[in-house]
Amino acid sequence: MIRLMWVNTQEWFRLKFFQIVLFLAFLFVCFSQLLGSLSFTEQQRLVVDFGLAGIEIALVFIACFFSTHSLAKEIERKTILVLLARPIPRWKILVGYFGSLAILNFMAAVVLAVTLYFFITSPNLMFSINYLLAIVVIYLKSLVIGSIGLLISVIARPMFAFVLSITVWLMSYSIIEVQFFMEKAQIENSKEIFTFLSAIFPQFYKFNWKSYGFLKSLINPSDLGWAFLHSFGWILASMYLASLLFRKKEIV
Repeated sequence: MIRLMWVNTQEWFRLKFFQIVLFLAFLFVCFSQLLGSLSFTEQQRLVVDFGLAGIEIALVFIACFFSTHSLAKEIERKTILVLLARPIPRWKILVGYFGSLAILNFMAAVVLAVTLYFFITSPNLMFSINYLLAIVVIYLKSLVIGSIGLLISVIARPMFAFVLSITVWLMSYSIIEVQFFMEKAQIENSKEIFTFLSAIFPQFYKFNWKSYGFLKSLINPSDLGWAFLHSFGWILASMYLASLLFRKKEIV
């Protein structure tokens, strides 16, 4: 499993998609500095807000593309048959793919986070700690979307799974807006619909900490603990369901 993880990481690291997304995210972070220089009063806020948003978009796109194309690529090349011919449980293959995704996103997160931090002027200790936590939470969100993408890729084609994974990410932030719209439109059973959406989509809107205001405020340990438990819970649940479906999947 570790060998598979290492080989996949090397292969995907050389992929042009990963390099292009990482380069575009780097340019976006640099652009946030240029955009911040246009404002004399909100320079730091613009740099941080746009920079963190660019990091999350990059990590999510990498996670979605990698998770939805890894299995399909192996099946198309017939290399998956070499793995299945060995006495390796199928769930270990999925864990190997997810481990490679985690390594790639970690590398991207470190590079982009260091670049953005270089543009932040005079950060104090509390700001630096909150900044690190914000990056860690963004990284966890990308892993959640990656695990969901891996689950969808077991039963769907790569591009459809990619689009659906992006949709899940967008809905994870939009649930509260959907609830507001339903209440304003006086739609019946709006509370039940909101409860259903909260159950089938991650609740990223509850720990959307990509803002300058959060980085300057005190950390709420309970909210931070809930964010970690919520993310790990979704990762474990998605990987478990993916392993069950992959165990029954027929590979020609």
